[in-house]
Amino acid sequence: MMIWAQTLISLSLVAALLWRVDLVEVGRALITAPVPLLALAAALFFLMHVLNAVKLRVLLPEQRVGRLLAHTLVAQFYALVLPGQLAGEAVKAYRLSRAEATAPADAPDGGRVVSAVVFDKVTGIGGLLLVTLVGLALEMARFGGGLLLAVLGILAGLAVAVAALAWKPTRTGLRSLLSWRAGPRRRAWLLGPLDRFLAAWQAQARQPARAALSVMGGVAVQVAAVAGSQALGLAVGIDQPFSVWSVVIGVMSVIVLLPVTVAGIGLREASLVGLLDPVGVPHSQSLGLGLGILAFQVMVALVGAVIDLVMPRLGGRRRMTAGDSGS
Repeated sequence: MMIWAQTLISLSLVAALLWRVDLVEVGRALITAPVPLLALAAALFFLMHVLNAVKLRVLLPEQRVGRLLAHTLVAQFYALVLPGQLAGEAVKAYRLSRAEATAPADAPDGGRVVSAVVFDKVTGIGGLLLVTLVGLALEMARFGGGLLLAVLGILAGLAVAVAALAWKPTRTGLRSLLSWRAGPRRRAWLLGPLDRFLAAWQAQARQPARAALSVMGGVAVQVAAVAGSQALGLAVGIDQPFSVWSVVIGVMSVIVLLPVTVAGIGLREASLVGLLDPVGVPHSQSLGLGLGILAFQVMVALVGAVIDLVMPRLGGRRRMTAGDSGS
């Protein structure tokens, strides 16, 4: 979707929310938010990114956690400024795979790095859905069984997709489809990386213990995200049990993956208003929560932007130092 269309949708959703919500109440909820609860929410949201880096290291054990954390924070910046919430993951995969060109000979190949980042995202969504399912099972009276079935369907679809890409007939069919009427140039830039990606994906899928550990890491990340949202919710006056927050934040996180708005703006806030309405939360507080989550995302993105500016210089210094020591 074109950026102008995403911007228009974001503005339309925000305008519709502002039309229905008392802005004075939204401002009051944000201004009177207790600082200790805001600090707790900030700590939990940052812990979420640290856990994401540790989780990715399960699939890329040769990488340092600090380096993966830096790329994770940079990815948050690009997720904010590029169309679609998955854009940041694409940048992270590209940056980590590019390091192959200047890394030692025993570094992972680009195909395995890209495959690991994609596999990590899939298992992260799997962990998110598992936490959401537990919340739905505990709060079925409030949210109904339809949402539970929908989440189960998405989770089953993810499992089928992971297995299908590891299945040889699927890989062969996908390669044949993409190579149909392909010239030498297209074969060179597409099929080679695709073969490496699919081989690495099969290797990941054939390690169930590592895959299960990655999913459990996704559960830990989502628990931190839900806890941070609960702390922020308490700060703006929303007092709901953890099970309700598990459902609300889980479903919202799936919705904002849709590349229909800029950085999820408008879609996030509308989702929170709709999901918290059945439990009796005023729309002004829900909108305040959405704006608070956006504010924390912007702060993390700014940290990522600084890291993005600094990392190339640090990389250049390390290469110069290595060259000097080698001479």
